[in-house]
This record gives sequence, C-alpha cells and structure tokens, in this order.
Amino acid sequence: MDKKTQSTVTPEIREAYQTALRLPKEGERLLALKDIINEEPGFLEARRKLRELEQRKVMNTPGICRFFARLGTPAGKIKSLVKVNPTEAMKLCEDALAKTLDNVAVLDLLAEAADQVQAPFIAAEAMGYASELRPDEIRYMLRMGVYLQKAGRAGEALKRLHAVAVNYPGNRQVQNAYREAINADAKQRENPKAAMSAAATDKGGNTVGSRAAAILQLLESTIHDAAQARLVAIELQKLLAENDSMDVRKKLADAYVIMGDFDKAIVEIQKVISATSAFDPVLDKRLEEAEVGKIEKEIAQIKRRPPKDVTDPEARIAELTEQGRQLKLDHAQSRIEHYSSDIGLIYDLGMLRIERGEYDLAIEQLRKSRTSPSHEVPSRLALAECYVKQEKYKEAIEELETVLSIIPRLDKDRMRTTYFLATVLETTGENARALELYREVIKQEPRFRDAAARAKALEGSGEAPAAKPAKAAAKE
Repeated sequence: MDKKTQSTVTPEIREAYQTALRLPKEGERLLALKDIINEEPGFLEARRKLRELEQRKVMNTPGICRFFARLGTPAGKIKSLVKVNPTEAMKLCEDALAKTLDNVAVLDLLAEAADQVQAPFIAAEAMGYASELRPDEIRYMLRMGVYLQKAGRAGEALKRLHAVAVNYPGNRQVQNAYREAINADAKQRENPKAAMSAAATDKGGNTVGSRAAAILQLLESTIHDAAQARLVAIELQKLLAENDSMDVRKKLADAYVIMGDFDKAIVEIQKVISATSAFDPVLDKRLEEAEVGKIEKEIAQIKRRPPKDVTDPEARIAELTEQGRQLKLDHAQSRIEHYSSDIGLIYDLGMLRIERGEYDLAIEQLRKSRTSPSHEVPSRLALAECYVKQEKYKEAIEELETVLSIIPRLDKDRMRTTYFLATVLETTGENARALELYREVIKQEPRFRDAAARAKALEGSGEAPAAKPAKAAAKE
C-alpha cells in the first residue's frame, strides 16, 4: 500500500478532504475524515488530521465513557480478519479508534493488519500511539522500530530505540533491536539505491509498483539534496520508459525541483496538467513553485556572480522580483476563479495581498477565510496585522481578543497573540491592560522577546519603549 498526499489522491478524495475540514463541528470532521481514511488508508494529511481530532476527543471524554467504548470493540472479529481480509480489519480498527483512540488492543491489531498489506508507515504510527499509552511495555516501541525500518525510516527508528537501549542496558532483546537499527540506518545512508532495489523485490508485489512505492518513500521521507534527487530521477525515468504515468511524472517533477532543474520540472508538470481534464489547484500550485524557483535561482546567481550580459544587476534583480510577485498573484487569482469557495485558496490569496501591501484587498479575503474553523485563528491574526497597518486599532484589538477567546491556554499561538495584543493596547494608550498582558506572557516565558523590558517600563514611568512594528509582533 502506497503513501498518498493531497497531490496524489484522486480529485474526489481531495474534494472530500477539503469538505471535511470545513465542517463546523469537530465530531463531524472526525467522522468524515475517518470515512476518507477507510476509503484511502495511505492518505497522509488526512491521517494526521484524524489523529489530532481523536487525541482531542480522548482529552475531552470522561474515562468511564472511554472504558465502555473500548469494551464495545469487536476485537475478536477484527483479529479473525487480520490475515484473511486485512483491509477490512483496518477499517474496523479505524471505526473503533474514532470512538476512543486510547485502545491499545485495537492499535495492536491495526499494526498487524497494516503490516499484512505492506503499509509499515501505518503500523509504525499505530505502535507509536500504543507506546505512548503503555510506556512501560517496551514491546510496542520495539515493534515500532521494526516497522519504521520497513518504511525506510531507519534513522528515526534508531533515535527511538536509542532512548530505550539507554534505559534498558541489561535487556538482551532491546540491545539486539538497537544494534539492528544501527546497522539498518548505516545501510540506508550508504546505499539508498540498494534500499530501493530491496523494496522492488519484496514478496507479494510486482516490480514496477514496488519500485514506484520505494521512490515515493524516498521523495517523502529522505530526499533532501540534489545527489539523492538525481538517483530518484534516474529510476523514475526508467519507470516512464516502461509505462507512462502521470503520478510518476509528478514525482519526477519533485525530484527536478530538489535538483534545482526548474525548466525540466515545469515541463513535467505541464504535461500532467495537459493530461488532466479538470483544473487542479494542487498542480497549479506546484507549477507556481517551480516557476518561482526558477526566478529565485536566477536572482541568486546574479547576486553571486552577475553574467556578462547583465549590464545592470540591481535592475535585473528588481525586474525578476516583480515578475515573481506578479506570477504568484496570477496563479492565486486563477485558483480562486476555478474554486471560488475554497477557504484555503481564499486565505492564501489574502496572505499574498498582505505580502504585497494591499491591505484592503487582504481584508476582503481574510474576512471570508475566518469563517472556516481550520483557518479562523490565522485569518484573524492576519486581519489584526492589516488593521494595525491601517491604524484601525479598535478592529485589530477585537480580532486579537477573539483569537484569545478561541484558542486554549496552552496553545502555541497564545503567547505571541497575547504579546501582539499588548503592543496594540500600548499604542492606543491602554497601558494598564497592556501591562497585565505582558505579565501573563512573562509568567509563561520570562524571556519572551522584550516583554519583561516593556512591563518594567510601564511599571516604572508609564512610558514603554518604542513598539516593534505590529507586523513583526504578529509573525515572530
């Protein structure tokens, strides 16, 4: 079973995923994502979103309710299907985990079923949650290490097993697993092509399909430099020679981008677009990234060593920069024209308008995108930034106070939002409220930016140091 991303799932699955994210209630989003995973188990973004919602559900559900949810799991039926019909077993596992994720028995069965269908990345994920729930039972961590290695993530397996080996120095099983992880990581680093060949000859899979899966694994997990990308590009070209495939061309374009060969990437993406019947915003975004990458590469080359035919390097850089800005805008508007109700695209256009300093137009887009639960917080923060730029401080304060009323106390956005609000209040002369918020920030993180200095200034003379630009306060 291959991994899938938004760019490789079918348009129907992608549309269902976007629709699920726009559902107003978390419970509705959870069930919709669960149905998508049952349809396409390898869809990585959907799996991550589903698990996030399931984890929150566990935190908000009383223990007695979770106990009865676990009690009602058809574990016997699932176990009987693991070997004869593992795909159906995985669906039943997902149904059970949607009720309560803290079900170790079901996570165990999900890992077994995923291993049967050659989806070690799903098995490793299941064992990861099981090891968190039962940290004293090392068998879950050891199994996770095995599955990570099967998934081509030997480096990650080594890191996980290192901690276990340190804590259990006298456990022979643990020490053996740790040594195997060291060897697997060394082999994968030394010869990624051998790992690809091994995947190609795995039992039960046809060679071309397995090679494609191995290449996808490398693209998504381990490729970070041009040398590896060239290796993958060679293998992908062999696959295309055997059988033309739009999915393979997409992956080849990704390899070319990593290599910095943007012209070839653009050619491959355009071929895929030509073969696609309907406008695909994901493909358009990939084309934009390749085109912008080409421009940025030329700018970098001019800065490093201007070509002889470039008589005015600074003017050429300015020209290319403006081309890149306009190209981004053209693509963003094109995507909106085709999918006018896609909140993600609306938000992207709003952020692009901010980047261009077009605050009225940005506000128009962000007011729409803030209606989506998944985009509400970033949209409101961006709106506050626009209002501060326009010196509409009342509106900025309203947006920031709304954000603080939405996000939980331990959310990563809360501290920077609190600091941002304090700087705006300072600007409007509401020093008492600003001081209170600075103290709240300091209580959580005493060295957060210059909150301590601002608080001290307000406590002393009532005069605060010059405020940073609101844009910096919002984004840092």
